[in-house]
Amino acid sequence: MDSALRRRFIGRVLILGSGAALGIPVPAWAQAWPTRTIRLVVPWAPGGLVDGGGRIVAEALTRSLGQSVVVENVAGAAGTLGAEQVVRAAPDGYVLLMATSSLAIDAAGGRKTNYDPQKDLLPVAIIADTSNVVVVPADSPIRSIADLVAAAKAKPGGLEFGTPGIGSPAHLFSELFAQTAQVQMLHVPYSRSPAMNDLIAGRLAVMFATIPAATPQIRNGKLRALAVTGATRFPTLPDVPTVMEAGLSGYSAGQWLGVFAPARTPADIVRKLNDEINKAVKTPAVAQQLVDRGMTPLTMTSDEFAKLFVDDVRKWSAVIRTAGIRLE
Repeated sequence: MDSALRRRFIGRVLILGSGAALGIPVPAWAQAWPTRTIRLVVPWAPGGLVDGGGRIVAEALTRSLGQSVVVENVAGAAGTLGAEQVVRAAPDGYVLLMATSSLAIDAAGGRKTNYDPQKDLLPVAIIADTSNVVVVPADSPIRSIADLVAAAKAKPGGLEFGTPGIGSPAHLFSELFAQTAQVQMLHVPYSRSPAMNDLIAGRLAVMFATIPAATPQIRNGKLRALAVTGATRFPTLPDVPTVMEAGLSGYSAGQWLGVFAPARTPADIVRKLNDEINKAVKTPAVAQQLVDRGMTPLTMTSDEFAKLFVDDVRKWSAVIRTAGIRLE
């Protein structure tokens, strides 16, 4: 190394060392992240929608970052146990959370947790949005959204809809539907036993089910699809209209999936993660994997994702307050 180059190198090292000692942020080019395995916590059991999305992201980041990204399932307490692990982790980019709109619902409903989703977690990158599908038993006389609204008006508070539980996205989507249509329906929350079986048997009138769960039953003729809840039709159900297309103006409900980090994670790490995740989601292979699992690929900046999170908290707060829902 010649003397001029040596002086420039030593000067740069001294500048970085002084900056670190004084608490001045070190430039992104000086960061070596990542240098070891990254944990992506999925706060639900293996095999579901969130787990599938998390594994797709983990595989893509492993390839692009040159370090292993491993999925760790931490199920329990409606997703809050896994989220709490991430909140308590060091804000260094090595522990991340795969979260859904349930995080915004928790914040909107004031669910009791040992952390504040809006203050203790940082939105990094969204990967997808997913609609639910409004389904009825195949032999139901309800054949359209208009029929469903009419049936609910004819039997106020008596039309049963099943969900995985109180405060679940399906519960909120159903309540938003009732509020938008100005009808009352009867909520039947399930926990471990699947509501789908009772719907097929005719013991429930309707469900706002996830697309992956409902599609096989739609295709084998056991359920009839009335509409999807999102703003656009879903690729694997192209003949099923949206609720708005079916006549209920102003209704749209979806569940996003995205990556969060502990608050105070350095901005350059957040930007790098956002860039790499966005690149992955835009590749045809990854996008198709998401569609195959019932998700619509979606990308945003971290700031745009943060705004969506705030907007969702506001939206679901209004639904929860109007319906008198209490999240435990």
